[in-house]
Amino acid sequence: MQLNGRSGRRLRRRTTNLAVAGATALGLAVLGAPAPGSAVTPGQGYQPVRQFVVDGDNDIAVNVTTGDVYVTDSVFDRVKRYSPSGALLASVDVAEADGIDVGPQGHLYLADEDGVTVFMPDLSQRAYFPVENIGVTDVAVSPTTGDVYVTDVVDDEVIRYSATGTFLGRWGSSGSGDGQLDNPQSIAVGPGGDVYVGERWNNRVSRFSATGVFLGKWGQLGTTPGSFHWPRGLATDNQGNVYVADYADGAAQGGRVQVFTGTGGYLTSIGAFNAAPFGSFGPRDVDVDTAGRVHVIAHAPSLGNSVTTFAPFVPATDTGTATVVKPKGALKLQGKRIKITVKCAAGAACTGVATVTVKGKSITKPKGYSIPAGKKKVITVKATKKGLKLLRKKAVTKALVTVHGGQRTVKIHR
Repeated sequence: MQLNGRSGRRLRRRTTNLAVAGATALGLAVLGAPAPGSAVTPGQGYQPVRQFVVDGDNDIAVNVTTGDVYVTDSVFDRVKRYSPSGALLASVDVAEADGIDVGPQGHLYLADEDGVTVFMPDLSQRAYFPVENIGVTDVAVSPTTGDVYVTDVVDDEVIRYSATGTFLGRWGSSGSGDGQLDNPQSIAVGPGGDVYVGERWNNRVSRFSATGVFLGKWGQLGTTPGSFHWPRGLATDNQGNVYVADYADGAAQGGRVQVFTGTGGYLTSIGAFNAAPFGSFGPRDVDVDTAGRVHVIAHAPSLGNSVTTFAPFVPATDTGTATVVKPKGALKLQGKRIKITVKCAAGAACTGVATVTVKGKSITKPKGYSIPAGKKKVITVKATKKGLKLLRKKAVTKALVTVHGGQRTVKIHR
C-alpha cells in the first residue's frame, strides 16, 4: 500500500467555505418520516425533502456520521464534498472519477481503472492500493469487516481486498448463468456481508456471499416492478434492503429507484418510467443514510446535475370523528400560518389531515393531526405561495376547513 499518494499522479485539493458555492439549496416539504433505523414497509412512499445542484454527474456516497455528500465528476475527473445542505466544502482532482463509497470509519474510497484511493473525510489522501484489472467501474466497502470489493467490466468479475489492500480473492465470469456476470456496473455490501452486483447487459442484480458464493439473482429487461433497464447504482440500508438506481439511458423518460428486500422481494419505488422526478435519463446512483433517507444523483433539465434527498413515510389512515371548533370571529393569518382548533369526539382517537380550501382550491399545505378521544387541539397550517397571495388580496377571505369527520366555513383575516 502506498501511503504518500499515487506515483506519477498529482492530486490537487481545493477547499471553499462559501455557503452556496456551486450549490443551490431548494426547500421541499415532507409530511412525516419513521424513526431512524425503521424498516421499509409495503405501501411506504418517499417524499423529497431537499435538493441541491452539484458539479458532478456520476456516483454518490454519504457519510452517515457527518451527513456530508460526496459526488464524482466524470467530465473533469474530480471528487467533490458537499455539506448536507448543499454547500461545497472541498474538491480534489483525481486520475479518473469512477465509483465511490464511504467505509465504516468514515473514509472515502474511490475506484478507477488503476486502483483504489482512500481519502480522509475532508478529501485529504490517506492511502492507495493498485488493482490488477483495468476495467474497474465501482467500489463497495463492507460495513462490518471493512473489506473492499470492486467490479470489473473487462473480465466480468468482482475482486475482493482487505481493508489494508491485501488481495483476498475474485469471482465471476462472462455470461448469464448463475454466478456469471455481464458488464457489472454497480456493487454494494449489506449489513450481513452479502454482496450485490448490478449487471447492465443481464438487466439484473446478483447476490453473493462475502467470499463469492452465488446466493441468488433477480430482474430482467423491462419497466415493471422488479425489472430493470440499467441497474446503474446500488445501495443497502441498515435493515439489509437493497436500493437500485434504474437508469433510463434515453431509452425511456425518467427512470426510478426501486427498493427490495435483501433476497430480491420488491417493496416500493421512487419515481417511474415516463413519470419520474429524475429528468430525462433517470437516477445515476443512490445511497441511503441510517435514518432511511435516500440520496439520489441525477440530471434534471431544469436544474442540471443535482442531488435529491427523499424521506420515507407511510400514508396516514384517518381515524375517529373530528370537527372544527367554531372560532370567535375570524381566524388570523400570522405570517404564513393559521391556527385552527380541532375537537375529537369521544370513543376513539382522531388522526387525519386538515386542509383549507377556497372555492375548491387548496390554499394551505396538508397538515396531519393526532388528537386523543374527547380532547381538543390547536393545529397550525401553513399557506402555500398561491394561497398566501390570495389571502393577502382581501381583508377577510371565506375558506372551508376540512378534517376527517366534518367541515366548517371560516373567515380568515389577513
